[in-house]
Amino acid sequence: MGLNKMDANKIYSQHANNSDAKMSQIANKLHSAITSEDVLGKDVIDSDGVFIGVSDKFYIDPKTMIILGISVDKGFLRKGFIISTQYIREVSTHAVFLNMRPSTLHKGKIVFGKNGARIGKIKHVELAQDTNAIDAIIVKDGLFGKRIRITNNYIASKETNVFLNISKLELDSEMKSNPADWLE
Repeated sequence: MGLNKMDANKIYSQHANNSDAKMSQIANKLHSAITSEDVLGKDVIDSDGVFIGVSDKFYIDPKTMIILGISVDKGFLRKGFIISTQYIREVSTHAVFLNMRPSTLHKGKIVFGKNGARIGKIKHVELAQDTNAIDAIIVKDGLFGKRIRITNNYIASKETNVFLNISKLELDSEMKSNPADWLE
């Protein structure tokens, strides 16, 4: 039993109305969507309200077309980094706001042992793969001193400066017993 002309027109009309409704929804989404112009070239502000750089690239999954992250340019002669979208709190007309403070910003901080003795200055921050978690810090002791790789399990706190959970004396002793584990 086939459809009569009246039933066919009714089905076509319903499909056209559904299609029009979907097109209207898509149009509304596109109208309220954020464009690359809304993100690129904007200041990037961390969760403490500190300016960390300017957004300069999008990273998009080529199969799903989902935005994976943005890169942050920190300025002339300063290495930038990539921020995953999971760390982006909001995109406003003036800035991109993060929901965290990038661990790489610990570079340049002074490292102290648990008794307050100065160990050195952070020259590099190693992050655990695809996270903002610190895996290790590379610390340089003095102008011509050695570079020391200190793993996260020795870091007690990392606020204004970094404090270890061992003293400088204990660190020196550990380094002498297993130098390959510490020296870079």
